[in-house]
Amino acid sequence: MLCMLICMFHTGTVTSLELSGKGIGDEQVSESAPLVRALVVQRLEQIWSTCEPHVTGAAGKPDPRFIEAGIRVIKELVALYRLHDPQPGSEQPDGDLIPRSELVLAGIRELEQRMADGTL
Repeated sequence: MLCMLICMFHTGTVTSLELSGKGIGDEQVSESAPLVRALVVQRLEQIWSTCEPHVTGAAGKPDPRFIEAGIRVIKELVALYRLHDPQPGSEQPDGDLIPRSELVLAGIRELEQRMADGTL
């Protein structure tokens, strides 16, 4: 059953990887990673395109099974593109910034002052 579900989305040719006599080594994995990533994205997009009409209601009443499958596809794409990881340089905008340690220290000093004054 699982093979049928996977195979029903196949529309192109399967790209075969050259395998040496004893399996796939680390070098072949590294060399094949971009190709495999592209194939995974293509297949996830095919699955999403099948789910989308059932999610949006274009194929009638939205189907919770397709919604769940669509959520899984989106989660896989997010993980594949590492969207949860911080992006380099996007944490802080350019320009003069007060370091976080100075902001924290100023906040602590303000709290200490308010405690000493009895306004806290």
